[in-house]
Amino acid sequence: MPFPSEARCTMLRTLLRLVRAEQRRRRDLRSSYDWERQARPEQHPPLGDWRIWLILAGRGFGKTRTGAETLRSWVSSGQCRRLALIAQTIQEARTVMVEGESGLLSISPPWEGAVYEAHKRRISWANGAVATLYGAEHPEQLRGPQFDGAWIDELAKFPHPEAILTQLFLSLRLGPCPRALITTTPRPLPLLKELLTRDDTAVTRGSTFDNAANLSPSFLDMARRQFEGTPLGDQELYGEIVEPTEMLWTADLLVAQRCSRAPTLTRVVVGVDPALSHHAESDETGIIVAGCDAQGKAYVLADGSTQAAPEVWMQRVGELYRSFSAQQVVLEVNAGGDLLPALFTRLVPGLSLKLVRAHKSKWTRAEPIALLYRQQCVFHVGTFPELEQQMLTYRPQATQSPDRMDALVWALSVLCLESIGSAAVWHL
Repeated sequence: MPFPSEARCTMLRTLLRLVRAEQRRRRDLRSSYDWERQARPEQHPPLGDWRIWLILAGRGFGKTRTGAETLRSWVSSGQCRRLALIAQTIQEARTVMVEGESGLLSISPPWEGAVYEAHKRRISWANGAVATLYGAEHPEQLRGPQFDGAWIDELAKFPHPEAILTQLFLSLRLGPCPRALITTTPRPLPLLKELLTRDDTAVTRGSTFDNAANLSPSFLDMARRQFEGTPLGDQELYGEIVEPTEMLWTADLLVAQRCSRAPTLTRVVVGVDPALSHHAESDETGIIVAGCDAQGKAYVLADGSTQAAPEVWMQRVGELYRSFSAQQVVLEVNAGGDLLPALFTRLVPGLSLKLVRAHKSKWTRAEPIALLYRQQCVFHVGTFPELEQQMLTYRPQATQSPDRMDALVWALSVLCLESIGSAAVWHL
């Protein structure tokens, strides 16, 4: 047999290099989707005969990635074929659980054929498995379908978590061992405490800092400086269930945060917690003026709260708005809806309104504001006896509405916790 020519040898060597390069590329591609190798030990499913895997962990722990990879493993192994993906809203289910950086589409390899159909609210795989998206605001949507697996993300912030779990558990009735994965940063909910006591619940706990290798060093530094050692830090960073303290503010704290005058302010707002009725038993309308300086420090400037008819307190808001050269009125619209801003605009024209709507309890909304006081970020210019009395005496079980405190919380939340938008409804 004649020896191959030099050109033929060169061509064969080139082809061999290309084949080996393609083999390496495919090997590297498969390795990049190898969750078994990438995951930390606590991100692997627990051993044992469990029905619920509850992951209670701080922000940035990797809960979403763990949830997506676990669901993907259920699908690829054939363990689950009909699944439910449940977030607070359909939009969150799509943007976090499906399309997010750690969502199902991002972590699924091409050969598994994951396809998201937005109009059907579902993601399907080449092997026939289907996961349907649900929003927690409509628990009744879980009445008809049935599943062999489910993933719930951020259960602790659902408006009606008990209703969701009740309907879901009744729907997990396919296959030999239907299971649910719950990933959430905890809050002191009776439901979470009940789940922790169940003998069919496997619990994984973790902190933000467990995933430090994949988080921004500047974020980790900020988190430690601002939240380490605080109840909010214990909850949001370390994933602990923190019981509400019986006092958000103390008298000593308010005295320490008092000053005689404010510096030059870059923004001033008027926070309003409105009362729509006017009779002897009516609540007050909370009206608080506050501003912030260039360093982000906030200053409470005036308390104009009053028990009065809407047309009267609206005029008072307008007077304070002009007197303090405010940029916005922060108006809660839970009770008044669209009618309240329309009436406000007609009676007191020329004001810039920022509409806000409460979806959390007064206590929960006030907690981050109380933390700002402890961090010496909020000061009272003078004394406000009625406001400060509400701040010192309000408790979660209180029946009397703390209208002045609520107006304060709205004003400081917009100044310190949220960038200002124009005429948008902001949910807190």
